[in-house]
Amino acid sequence: MECIKRVDPQKWEKVPLLAELYHNLPKTLRCSTVKNSTLFRKKTDRASAYAYVGYNPPNVTRYIVIDLDYDNALFAYYDHSAPLPQFIIKNPENGHCHYVYQLKDPVTFYGKSKSAPIRLLSATEQALTVLLKADKGFTGYLAKNALSRKHETYITGVKPYTLNELSQNLDLERIDTSNEPMNDHTYGRNSGTFDAVRVQAYRIAGKLNYTQLYNECLSLAESHNSRYDKPMSYNEVKGIAKSIAGYCKSQAYKRSLSEIQAVRGAKGGKVSRRKPLATSERTIKPWLELGISQSTYYRRKRKK
Repeated sequence: MECIKRVDPQKWEKVPLLAELYHNLPKTLRCSTVKNSTLFRKKTDRASAYAYVGYNPPNVTRYIVIDLDYDNALFAYYDHSAPLPQFIIKNPENGHCHYVYQLKDPVTFYGKSKSAPIRLLSATEQALTVLLKADKGFTGYLAKNALSRKHETYITGVKPYTLNELSQNLDLERIDTSNEPMNDHTYGRNSGTFDAVRVQAYRIAGKLNYTQLYNECLSLAESHNSRYDKPMSYNEVKGIAKSIAGYCKSQAYKRSLSEIQAVRGAKGGKVSRRKPLATSERTIKPWLELGISQSTYYRRKRKK
């Protein structure tokens, strides 16, 4: 059995692997002291004070987190012949663990990102979940903080994996169905979550920058996704949030918003415009009879 070592989270600055983990955390940290709420704090504001954190920043996945929601899961990698994670964070009361796998080359979710790594990432995450008999509903939005003293933290010394290295011994063939069309159930979850979140995003898009809006969309999508009996994976939810936030900050959205506002303004103007009076100067046009321009007529009238 490989050697794993327990380390003191309170002294994370003196443990090179934990110091690197801290360095890789997002500058704006998604965090919480309990499972059912989310705060956003600067990383420098005592990152180790929060029991739960989001390890990945918007549009990037560097860490894959697997939730082993059963007792005495510390050595589950050995029991199931699974790849060894870089970090294991254990609940000291019941032995439930979060396995944290670090990728050497993070997978990005930007507009020009290649789809193949994203599909492989999703398939790898699902395969690890199946192999380790982990919680399929876990999304990784908030995970046990390896820097928090509320958990037991273990390091393995394994170097970060490339995505190909991590996936090469996993059974991806029966997991990855990226070339198959979505069934009605999958489409319904995706479409339903997208429609629910985008309506709320439109209301706040103008008040927030991209990162703030993305985080809000991600939180909303996570909340909506949790209602399903079989929730979508974190990467699917992340993709929905990214798509909505990106569109709300695009030139296409700004143009469509301007067009909508213009139509509404025109309708409002038509409603509020009063009908001309038969006896008004604008109807009679006395300046024509005097042989002068309209502007001259009103200028002379003001001087009287």
